[in-house]
Amino acid sequence: MEHITRKRGMSFGRAAMRYYPDLGYVAAVRRFRQEIRDTRGLHDALIALGYEEHHRYLSPQEISLIEEYLGET
Repeated sequence: MEHITRKRGMSFGRAAMRYYPDLGYVAAVRRFRQEIRDTRGLHDALIALGYEEHHRYLSPQEISLIEEYLGET
């Protein structure tokens, strides 16, 4: 899959579907949110960037951080 970092960021749902393409949209979003919470250090690092759990959009910085912790898709 392609590298998800974008200059303009990306919707949370689109990022979730890239990490979990075999799941339906809602299941992928839930799993992605859970992965972010469960990955040691990731959630706290995202919060330091201004991340809020129910935002529908990820900034380029947030996407880069997620890729750093979870790998690129």
